[in-house]
Amino acid sequence: MGQKRLFSHFLKFNLTDQGVSPVVGTLLMLVITLLLIGVTAVSLAGVPNPLKKGLTADVEIELIEGGVPNEVRYKENFITLAHEGGDPLPLENIRIVIVGQGSSYTGVVAHGGKIVDGDIRATYLDLGPAGKEPHYVTSNPCIADGYWSAGEVILLNGDDGLGHNSTVTVQVGSITNTSNNFGFKKGTEVTVKIIENPSGRLISGCNANVMAAKKI
Repeated sequence: MGQKRLFSHFLKFNLTDQGVSPVVGTLLMLVITLLLIGVTAVSLAGVPNPLKKGLTADVEIELIEGGVPNEVRYKENFITLAHEGGDPLPLENIRIVIVGQGSSYTGVVAHGGKIVDGDIRATYLDLGPAGKEPHYVTSNPCIADGYWSAGEVILLNGDDGLGHNSTVTVQVGSITNTSNNFGFKKGTEVTVKIIENPSGRLISGCNANVMAAKKI
């Protein structure tokens, strides 16, 4: 009788011990896994994410030709920009700022309007067709897919921003109420900056001297 009780007690103990061991092992594995996840997360926190670096591209000025009235008209000012390599640039996420010496028109022709000379800052708020004259689209067929890609050239014109709701703004010194047209003096240096929207990060910058415009 005593032997049966001992055997029964021994069997119960073994079964209980075998049931606890896997549970303890599972808990230990879970704790170790959580610790490893925490360590990995801390380690990766300082590693830069390439997806958050932003757009990169090499943009160069192929040619700037122009002048100011009465030498030439604003529509005879052209800036040719070449995408030499890097990411395709989404038109709506790219801003172009052009700075140099030149002029723009302010007011209404024959009603008090006049040409103002000085430091020009022409800004293309984006590269999409909206808010630009029709010739902008016909001069730039490469933008049809919504991107400015490597190997493609974009042509900017001094009259791109005429009309209402212009997405081209032109400032001369402190004067902002211009007709949003521009011309740059021949022989002077112009700086072009390609900027990512909305971060404001500089993608590329270049400069070149203005060549005399060809009459059109």
